[in-house]
Amino acid sequence: MKKVNFKNLSHEEQILVKMAEEFRKDAFCPYSNYKVGAAVLSDEGKFYAGSNVESSIFQTTHAEKNAIDKMAADGGRRILILCCVAENGGIPCGECRQFIWEFCGKDQSVKIIGVDSKRNIAIFTIGELYPYPFGPETLGISPKKH
Repeated sequence: MKKVNFKNLSHEEQILVKMAEEFRKDAFCPYSNYKVGAAVLSDEGKFYAGSNVESSIFQTTHAEKNAIDKMAADGGRRILILCCVAENGGIPCGECRQFIWEFCGKDQSVKIIGVDSKRNIAIFTIGELYPYPFGPETLGISPKKH
């Protein structure tokens, strides 16, 4: 993990932080009141963002999954960088770490940027957050083929 200031992020990383912050504002979370925004940069250079969405049956679409779903629906299959913004630091939960790994192309160096509501920023790799992954490659599947 590395702590950085916003001004020290690359241009693309700054875009991701700003997008995730904006999408966090529109989170639909009337039950938990825990707003999360996320943004993804694909290996095709496209940006996608999402926020968490809750329902009365207590199912939640996590912001990270929302952004990745948009990427996948647009034909994207590989994440270069993911940013998550939440009150306490934006570090993805275990379920999201698994989902992120699905779209990392076996690259444990994919950056995960966690940002809290005061814009404290920590950068991890998916390998640091999810060191023993189970993913498509474990099952002999290549997401690029689908």
